[in-house]
Amino acid sequence: MTKLEVAIKAAVSSGDLLLNHYGAVKEVNDKESLRDVVSDVDKLSEIKAMSIIEENYPGCVILSEENGLNAPDSGEKWVIDALDGTVNYIHNFPFYCVSISYWVDDKPVIGVVYNPHSNELFYAEKGVGAFLNQVKLSVQNCKLENGLTAMAFSGKAYNPNMRTKEFEIFGKINDISQGCLRTGSAAMNLCYLADGRFSLALGKANKVWDIGAGLLIAEEAGAMVEFNVIDKDKYLVNYIAGTKASKETIEARLGAFI
Repeated sequence: MTKLEVAIKAAVSSGDLLLNHYGAVKEVNDKESLRDVVSDVDKLSEIKAMSIIEENYPGCVILSEENGLNAPDSGEKWVIDALDGTVNYIHNFPFYCVSISYWVDDKPVIGVVYNPHSNELFYAEKGVGAFLNQVKLSVQNCKLENGLTAMAFSGKAYNPNMRTKEFEIFGKINDISQGCLRTGSAAMNLCYLADGRFSLALGKANKVWDIGAGLLIAEEAGAMVEFNVIDKDKYLVNYIAGTKASKETIEARLGAFI
């Protein structure tokens, strides 16, 4: 199987596991903050995804949310978030997904995001395009004031001194658009941008496994995407992705974001 086929198989298999355990989480532990948590199902889903990838590509490098790197980074690696939106999931709010991407030279070239609850399978390959359930996606140039937006920032700010600034940005975007949401899943935000439901998706200090697949899906659908790794050791990324009109409006009104 190709890498894209393997990523799809791993995402769908892990997503189906999440759906089968939905509403039956037995164990939840805090990591860095009240909203940065891990459940027993996160771990089961991650094991499932990793096993499928390793079965098809023995000895590959994998960076996953719960286990970190399984080998020294060779410049090419799989990046897995086996449950993006854990807090949503444990509260039975059906906005969560599996996110799997493949990176070459610090950029995603394959991305798959699967929400089993809504049966939405988003996927993209660099230079080929982005798709939702086999239908090719194309971002429409929606203006910021006519669109819905989303912003993702960590429960525990990477830089506590920037926390007030982050909420200020969130409020300003909310006031100059049809609304700014904090959905609990950065991966789904980017996919909904690709599908035209959002006109803008932004993130401060997001983990690379949360957004790797989504950034590629948005970009391949025609969104303007910028991202910056702000802490390589902690895998933290700032990003902005949107339609041409919405991104230009944000930069004109708020300045540089990433």
